[in-house]
Amino acid sequence: MYSDETQTTDFETPKTSRPKAKKWFQRWWGRLILVFLAIFLIIAAALIFYVAKTISLVKSGELTPQEIFPRSLTGDLPTLATDDDPNWGPKEAKVVMVEFSDFQCPFCKEVKPVLEQIRRDYGDKVRFIYRDFPITETHPEALLAAVAANCAHEQGKFWEMHDKIFDNQDNLSEASLKTYAVQIGLNNIQFGTCLKSQKYLPEIEDDMKAGYAAGVEATPTIFINGVKVRGALPLATYERIIISELSR
Repeated sequence: MYSDETQTTDFETPKTSRPKAKKWFQRWWGRLILVFLAIFLIIAAALIFYVAKTISLVKSGELTPQEIFPRSLTGDLPTLATDDDPNWGPKEAKVVMVEFSDFQCPFCKEVKPVLEQIRRDYGDKVRFIYRDFPITETHPEALLAAVAANCAHEQGKFWEMHDKIFDNQDNLSEASLKTYAVQIGLNNIQFGTCLKSQKYLPEIEDDMKAGYAAGVEATPTIFINGVKVRGALPLATYERIIISELSR
């Protein structure tokens, strides 16, 4: 006979164990996210380094904004070349440099030897034109000096007066300018009459209008085939642009 009691076994059925859930970074999509994140961080670090390096080069004058962006992006400005302003170099030169300068500006004096070196090295390949941009708000004697230089230009001795003014930048009174005129061999009566009449003020105003229209805000500002370079920068900066233009 069978007992009414429920039959039992000597062992219990084991419970079924579930595998532990993988963490997100252990799954295939998590690993993919980590890979993309690593790539992003590497690119970001490289970009930050590049920007910092570029800013450092621009501040040091070893690189100009025009060298960072292709000409097709920055666009061409007019060369601003004129025939009646003081100049040197052949008219058919492939590279045209136009400087907007202020005779009382210390940075214009600083860039002067750099431009003289360019004349020595590239004089037959570059045409250089000087245009007036006296900033009278900070340089009260700059306008009179510009008039004096134009009066010297009238007698064919602009560059002699140009150099004399920059060499004596702290002494640009009318009496001093007349003394410089005698020292460089000008007809002092003609020079004095020209200076008194201020006949070249309209010419200077035309230069300033052209400069403002081209975006000149400070001196010196130099346009090399329309590429604007602002400030007294090292020779190498100008040379890179000149060589690039000559190779076109």
